[in-house]
Amino acid sequence: MTRILGIDPGLNVTGWGLLEVAADGTAGLRWGTIRPPDGPLPERLNVINSRVKELLKRHHPDAIAIERPFNHKNVKTAVLLGQAQAAAMIAAAASGVSVHEYPPRQVKEAVAGLGSADKSAVKQALETRLGLAELDAPLDAADALAVAFCHHLMTPVSETLEIT
Repeated sequence: MTRILGIDPGLNVTGWGLLEVAADGTAGLRWGTIRPPDGPLPERLNVINSRVKELLKRHHPDAIAIERPFNHKNVKTAVLLGQAQAAAMIAAAASGVSVHEYPPRQVKEAVAGLGSADKSAVKQALETRLGLAELDAPLDAADALAVAFCHHLMTPVSETLEIT
């Protein structure tokens, strides 16, 4: 079984999604959100870092897939999103789990077939691709699952199979 933890970084809401893919192709899903309380930036980043560490200890993923912040017209927003991403990446690096970054356009194209798809279209495509009647996850968590699924699609089969 391959476990991929997807992260959709944000300072207000960081979505996470765990995709577990068995050798027969069946998938298990878990998801949630990290919501740091309002306060100074270092404290919010620490909450993201700490919660990602907890997720890593609880679920033992084989890899982490993180959505790379896209280019914003607002430089301040881009920098803040990059800091949220870094908080999650540092947690992953400290645990020794490999980290893979994907730009939003690549995630949308891999999951929904269209790089300009909106969040609801990506969620709907993810439901279809995973054979779910409905994915009862908040959009931030669904985005994180989409990042994990993108990584699954981009990983060569030989890397996901355990050879004994």
